[in-house]
Order: sequence, then structure tokens, then C-alpha cells
Amino acid sequence: MNFFNRILHYYIYDMRLKKKLVVSHTILFLIPTAVLICFLFLNIFRIVMDDTIRSEQALSSQSVLSVENLVSHVTHASDTLTSSYVIRDMFDISNAQAQGLIPSRSKISNLMRLTDTLTDHSLIESVRFYYDDHTYHRLEQFNTNAQRLFVPLSEVSSPWLEYFNAEGWSKFFFPKSALSEKEADENGPLAYIKPIFYRSNEEDVPKIAAYAAIYFSEDAFEEILKKDSSLKGEFSFLINDDLDLVAASDISLFSGNFAITAFESDPDASGQFQLVNYEDFSAYTACFSLKNTDWYMVSLIPRDQIAGIGHSVVLNFAFTYGMIALFALFIAYKLSESIADRIIGVALQMETIRKGRPEPLELTAAGNDEIGVLSGTYNYMTAEINQLMDYEEKAATELRIAEFRALQAQINPHFLYNTLDMINWLSQSGQSEKVTEAVQALTRFYRLTLGSKDLISTVQDEVTHVSLYMQLQNMRYNNCAEFIADVPPELDHFSIPRLTFQPIVENALLHGIMMKEEKKGTILLTGWREENDIVFVISDDGAGIPPEKLDSLLDERTQAAVGSSSRHVGVSNTNLRLKSLYGSGYGLSFTSVPGQGTEVTVRIPAQEEEEF
Repeated sequence: MNFFNRILHYYIYDMRLKKKLVVSHTILFLIPTAVLICFLFLNIFRIVMDDTIRSEQALSSQSVLSVENLVSHVTHASDTLTSSYVIRDMFDISNAQAQGLIPSRSKISNLMRLTDTLTDHSLIESVRFYYDDHTYHRLEQFNTNAQRLFVPLSEVSSPWLEYFNAEGWSKFFFPKSALSEKEADENGPLAYIKPIFYRSNEEDVPKIAAYAAIYFSEDAFEEILKKDSSLKGEFSFLINDDLDLVAASDISLFSGNFAITAFESDPDASGQFQLVNYEDFSAYTACFSLKNTDWYMVSLIPRDQIAGIGHSVVLNFAFTYGMIALFALFIAYKLSESIADRIIGVALQMETIRKGRPEPLELTAAGNDEIGVLSGTYNYMTAEINQLMDYEEKAATELRIAEFRALQAQINPHFLYNTLDMINWLSQSGQSEKVTEAVQALTRFYRLTLGSKDLISTVQDEVTHVSLYMQLQNMRYNNCAEFIADVPPELDHFSIPRLTFQPIVENALLHGIMMKEEKKGTILLTGWREENDIVFVISDDGAGIPPEKLDSLLDERTQAAVGSSSRHVGVSNTNLRLKSLYGSGYGLSFTSVPGQGTEVTVRIPAQEEEEF
């Protein structure tokens, strides 16, 4: 009771007006309707279940008729054959007449044409006559390459023959399991086999002169069963009295236990769906007896599937009701919104900060009350935040551009092409040891260049990287430059942006030393620590840089105007990248004397690899 009183007190005195109005409308509209909907849900579910089962009942009955029509087609073909005058003249005779029988070629030709007519290959695949070769003399001599019509009975070893030898056997349809493997492969997986008896007196025991076998495909039956399986998870199959499988809509789903359990639940094959519990699931099952055969069609619909249809309808109904309820709540909301429109506008606008940039309020009349002050202050705050975000985005964009340009500029395809060309020349000249040395150096060089997505490396790796570069260039240019790296080991594990030294050394080699007349020189890399900074100096005794070019060497805009093919664009990008990462106090500086050489100073903060 105390809890109810607290809720009531909160509703009357503490709940905000807009929320109170929404709750009131919700209680008045939704609760009575929800009770009615729950009652309808239960009835709709039952109706949908019953209707689905009736629909499947009708569909299965139609499938039974279709299967019976196919069976009738097969039996009619057999009757047509056995009642033809050729067959009567050959087999509907006495045993004594059969011993001297030699059928004419014209009769055999007529029989061949008749069997060709009956064999449509969409259902009936082949026809065979298994004759008593103890009486008849070599009827297989009339066979052709295209049609093997006559087969001596002594050559038959199929299981179906044992069924006819059993006393009282009167069934003529045989599944694949009753045929030999060769017989099923050559003739067809299913058979309708009918005995033909010698003509005899009434007191004599009838003896079989031949068997007329119609072999037909299971594809047409499987197609009907697949159409019968209209629901997901539903499957149907044909079996005989011995529970041998004849055909199935999905052979992978069939189990002999299904057939046993289905017959135990409906031994009379009434054709009515009823719920049957199997080992792993429950399913609505119906058994249908097929006329003029010992076959049965069994259809299984998993209970969960039918229940899912009912649930789907109920959910659709619930969705419709939910949309109506939402519309009602929307009306309640709009009625309440007019009471507290200004404060709600500020609150909703502030919610947009969660999704991205804050947007200012569009104020037609701000007012001078507390809400007006709040709205004005929010708009001022929004402008300040957007200005700060613009600055941060610009800085981040510049950093990304600098990093991209630096990486793009350093991975020079011409260096790779020239190195590969050098390796090819060394190989052709038989210098296998130098080929190995060059390949290993090139592999390590590109492993350090491209082996990691991180933009930060260590001083040790950068020194190794530029040393490999000079090793390859010296192999190409016949040891044109001596490269000396004099960096103390205590700096090895400090962090440095990847590809910092290589563009500077490349510039010193290609545009310094190689510009000299003798094309020989020295490149020296030294480094030391100055308080919280690390300083590297890369010097060469090359051609130097003219004063008019020295001032614009590190200007990004000047280099961009020249184009990406400019010889100093890599150095400019390196300088920009260092300044973007560490600030304006860091980067590159140049001193050069034309004809004597150039000295490049690299200054970065002293940061251990883990600190960055």
C-alpha cells in the first residue's frame, strides 16, 4: 500500500506535466485495448494453426492424386504391352508351343516400336522381358544395340525374383532396394514387374513364361513430393508395406524411424494430420494409402514450423496494434508538447550532441525568462564547441595529409625497378654471391619500409633501414659514397617517425654526391641527446645547394607547386610530418655551402618507444 501511495503521490505532485499527460492518455487508451488484444491473440493463434493444417491436408491430398496418376500411367503401359498381340503370340501359348517358337522379324519390330512409344524417359525409362530360357530359344538374338529388350531369366539375380518365387506374392511394384545395383543403374531405380503365364489347363499349376518389367524414374515422384512440401522444414516420402523407401522430397531428412512411428500412430493410413512425437522433435503427420499399390505417402510438418506461422501472424497483428498505439501516443505527445514546447526544444537539441556536432536552436523569439537565457547560452556554447571541433579536424586532416604524402613519397618505384635491374645484371654476369647479398638487403629494406602499419619506428630500425638503402645504392653505383652511421647505442630504443632518414640520405646521394664531377663522396649520420631532445645531423661532401633554393627547400607550398616529382618533395614532407607530430620547435634545418656539401639537422623530442 505504501508503494502505491508513493507512486500516486509522484504522479500527482512530482511528475512533469508533459509526462503526466502522456501517461494519462496511455492508461486510458492502452490498458483496455491491451486486454482485448491478448484475448484475440490466443484465438488468432489457434485459428491460424487449424487453417494451416487444413491447407496442407488439401495439398497433400492433391499430391496423392498426382502420384496415383503416375502409377496409373505405369500400370497402363504394362497392360498395353502384355495385352498386345505380339506378346500374346509369344508368351500366351503352351509350354510345348514355346519350345519351337521362332517369332518373325516383323513382330519383333512392331514390339520394338511399341516399347519405344511407351518409353518417354520423363517417367518410363526402359522395358525388359525376362523370359524362361529353359523353354524359349535365344530370344536375346533379337536385341539391338539401342534396345536390349529380351533377357534370359537365368541371368537374373535381382532380389525381386525371390519375391515372385514366394508363395502368394501378388505385388508388382518394386523399390530400388529390390533391384540389383546394375539393374537400377542401367534400367531405372523403380520397377513395375508383371508375370506372364503359359497357357495351361485349369487343373495344371500356372507356370511363368516371362516377366514384363517397366522401369521408371523416381524424379517425377520426387518433384510431386517437393511441391507437397510447401512449408520450410516439411518433407514427404513414399514407402511400401515393408517400409522400403520409394522416393522422398529430401532424402537427407528421411529416417526409417519416421516411417515406423508414422504407421504406429495411424495404422489405417487415414490421411489425417495428427501430432506425432518423434525422437528429437514433434511433427504433424499424415499417412495416405495409394490405390492399386502397396505404397503410402507420408507427410511430416514440424510442429515448430506451423507454430512459427501462427506466431508470425500474431506478431503482425501485434505490430499493427503497436503502430496504432504509437499513433495514439504521438497524439498524446503533441497535446502535451504545446505546454512545455520551449524547454523540450532545448533538451532535444542538446540530445543531438550524442550523435555528432551540436546544432544551434532556431529561435524566433528567445524571450527574457529563464528558458530564454538557457536557449541563448546553449547557442553560445554550440558556437564555441563547433569552432574548437573545426580546429581539431583541420589539425588532424593536416597530419593525415602529411603522413600520407611522406609515405607515398618514400616508397619510390624507380628505386625498386633500378635495384631489380641491377640484380638481373649481377645474375647474368654470374656474380651469384652479390645477387644473394642484394636480394637479402632489398628484402630487409622493404620489410622495414612496409612491414608495419605503425608510423612510428625506433632509431635503431631507422639507422638499419637507411644503411640498407646505401648498401643497395653503392652496389648499383659502384661504391660511389661511403656511408658512416655514428649513433650511440643508448639512442637505439627511442622512437622516431618511420622513413625520417631515408629521404634526406637519398637527397644527399642523388642530388649532392652524384652531382659532383667525380661522383664520389661521404655521407655521415651522427646523433646525440640534448636534454629532452634528440638531435641527428646528416652531412655530405656533395655539390651543395644554392642559397636561392635553400630557403624554399622546406616550404610545403613551394614543393607542392613544383609537383610530386620534385627532387626535394620527400624532405619537405618529412619536415611537415615532424612539425605536425611534435610541434613547430621540431623538424629539419639546412646549412649548405655550394661545392662543399650540405648538413641537415633533425630535431625530435626524446621519447622512449613505450611512451609514444
